[in-house]
Amino acid sequence: RQTPVKEVVNSMVLNPGRVKYVGISMRSNLMYRDIFLSKYGKAALNELEEMSLYLPSLALCGEIYGEGGSSAASVTGRSEKVNKSILALKKTYFGSYQGRMQTREVGPGKVQLSLTPTLFWYDNTHICDTAHYRDFVFDPRLKMVARGGFVEDKLSPNILKAVERRGLTMGHSRYGCYILDDHSGVYFTGHLDGGNFLTKAEKDAFVNSNSSNLKKS
Repeated sequence: RQTPVKEVVNSMVLNPGRVKYVGISMRSNLMYRDIFLSKYGKAALNELEEMSLYLPSLALCGEIYGEGGSSAASVTGRSEKVNKSILALKKTYFGSYQGRMQTREVGPGKVQLSLTPTLFWYDNTHICDTAHYRDFVFDPRLKMVARGGFVEDKLSPNILKAVERRGLTMGHSRYGCYILDDHSGVYFTGHLDGGNFLTKAEKDAFVNSNSSNLKKS
């Protein structure tokens, strides 16, 4: 769905050395604060909340983002099953800690998007400073990730080790990774399930077409 990529990049430029990676939320990390709470407890979550960012550059148009925005409203599936799944997840979101958290007050017609610190480097759609990849993630002296390696698999354990050694705030600061949320209850990006994406009529047409081609060959 529509995502404020330009605004996120601008926020990174305005906060050099602080925001180095922004993950675009997906289904599995939409309620990241709840995931964090279940793993590390309330005291750690309180510190995570203090680390969360509510930047003026991410106070955006309420007609597009947030619960009543057109971006979230545009997310519909090609089947009733997918639509029910989206609505069920949205209901779960607003009953979760992430959904119940108080958002910051901004000007009329605006909604405040947040950046939540994450201890996991998601390889899904994200925005990252090129220099951070070149000079840190792939720095051969640090021996964290070899070029061509699976970054998510290699870097995430390093983030956890840094937090264990230096504490949550200091350990995380070196990696500077966050997840974007517009508090609409809908994730920004996701994988298409081919089985659910096609309607029954489209599936039948696809199967029949392939069957005909096989017979001809």
